[in-house]
Amino acid sequence: MSKMFKKLDKKNIKEVKAELARAHMIVTLLSIAVIILLTLGTSQPVTFDITLSAVCVALLSIVAVISLCVSVSLYKKQ
Repeated sequence: MSKMFKKLDKKNIKEVKAELARAHMIVTLLSIAVIILLTLGTSQPVTFDITLSAVCVALLSIVAVISLCVSVSLYKKQ
């Protein structure tokens, strides 16, 4: 662990913010992809529980929106 912290100390703060923004963008894209899959899965003849899919879609929507906001704000501050 200490090697990781030493590497982190050597990095520029702009690089760290850019990495964090990219990571949040990936989380946003993955959340949107899972939302689409769950939404399509409820209308297709696959056995998804509609209630659980709706809860999952709602929670993933919150994650996607928060992650997108963090990513956009980090990109703007660079």
